[in-house]
Amino acid sequence: MLKRFSLFIFAVIVMSLTLRGNSDALGSQEDLAAFKDNACVTCHSRVSSPLGMSNRYLDWHLSAHKDKGVACDKCHGGDPSIRDEKKAHAAVLGPSLLESRLHPMKLPETCGACHNSVVTSFVGSKHYQRLKDSSIGPSCSTCHSHMASNVIRDPDETQELCARCHDTLNGIIPRRPEIPAKANEVMQSIKRANSMVIWANSLVDEGQKKKIDVAAEAEQMKAVRQTMSEAKVGWHAFNLEAVRAKADAAFESALKVKDRLMKKLGYA
Repeated sequence: MLKRFSLFIFAVIVMSLTLRGNSDALGSQEDLAAFKDNACVTCHSRVSSPLGMSNRYLDWHLSAHKDKGVACDKCHGGDPSIRDEKKAHAAVLGPSLLESRLHPMKLPETCGACHNSVVTSFVGSKHYQRLKDSSIGPSCSTCHSHMASNVIRDPDETQELCARCHDTLNGIIPRRPEIPAKANEVMQSIKRANSMVIWANSLVDEGQKKKIDVAAEAEQMKAVRQTMSEAKVGWHAFNLEAVRAKADAAFESALKVKDRLMKKLGYA
C-alpha cells in the first residue's frame, strides 16, 4: 500500500510539473512587449501559412529562447528593424549555405554564444573532431532540431539515432552495435536520475512549505543537481562511461534524500 502511495505521489509530481511547464510556456501576451520593435517577430506572429512557417514561429513562441529575449534574427539573420519584407530578409541565408549561421558546421558557433558549456563539451569530443570536416558529422540540430522543440531524450530514440551510423548494414563505417546499445543504457541512467532528482526536489519544497527542517536535505540536493548537470553536459562529449557514473551517483544520492524526506513528511 505504501509503495503504491509513493508511486502515486511521484506521478502527481511529474504531472503537475509538466502541466505547469506548458502553462508557463504559453504565458501572458505581455512577454512579447520586449519584441514590439522586432519586425521579424511582429510579422511572423501573424503568418498562418505555409504550415511549416507557422509552426516554426510557434516553436519559438513556446520556447525558452523567447523567454530569454532571443529573437529570430539572432540565428536566422536578417534585419529586425526593417518593415519591408524583401529588405528585411536580404541577409537571411538558408541552412544549406556554408555562410549561414544555421549551416550544420556553423551551429556550434551559433549555439555556443549562449550554450557555451554544452557546445564546448561537444566540439571537444573525439566524435566531433574526427567528423567535423565531413558531411556525416553530427551537429546541434542532429539531436535538438529546430529551436530544440524536439530533443532526443528517449533511450530507444537515442539508440536508433546512434545506430544510423554505428549499426547500419553496408554503412560507411564498420558496424559497432554495442555503441547504440550503450547509448541507450546511459540515457536510461540519465532519465532515471533526473526523475529521482525531480521527486527529491519536490519533497524538499513540500517540507519547506510545511515548516519542517529540511535544510540538510536542501543543501545535499544542490550538490546532486550539480552532479546531474555535469552528467548532462558530459553527454555531449559522448564519454558514455563517465556520464553513466555521474548519472548513477546523482540517482543514488537523490534516492537517499528522497527516502529521508518521505520519513520526515510522514509518508514512510
